[in-house]
Amino acid sequence: GAGVEVNPDESFRLNAEAAAYDHRDAVLAMGWYYLNGIGVEKDLDKARSWYKKSARHKDPRAMFSLGNIAYIERDGSDALRWFKRAVLLKHHRSIYWIGKLYWHGRGVNKDRKKAMQLFSEAASKRVIEATRTLSWLNKHKCTTSGSRVNADVR
Repeated sequence: GAGVEVNPDESFRLNAEAAAYDHRDAVLAMGWYYLNGIGVEKDLDKARSWYKKSARHKDPRAMFSLGNIAYIERDGSDALRWFKRAVLLKHHRSIYWIGKLYWHGRGVNKDRKKAMQLFSEAASKRVIEATRTLSWLNKHKCTTSGSRVNADVR
């Protein structure tokens, strides 16, 4: 809060203490600390390990994070597996990210029509990235059958 000194090392230490007692949010946060190198050296393997521990507790945020790591590493099939697990637990952002997999053909056959359906479904669940993507695609007149289907949805 305001007036409080930011101390990432102490934040990590306190969170690690809570995670040692299997506090669910702390276990999830350990993945974030290692993924981003906050208060600790960045370590993708440790981040993944903590997120997997959190996913075993059925935390869809951890499943989403594992999907996102796989997406960044261009492992579309692993990303799809984690995003689908998160969707089953009502993680709506994962619907949008599955759409991105279909848009780019990562881990699945490229299917822009299916991607658009997934973007629309995610937008209907108030996923801001999906709403923005659809707005951008419409503004630039990108369609699944037109000549502009090569738009870059990052």
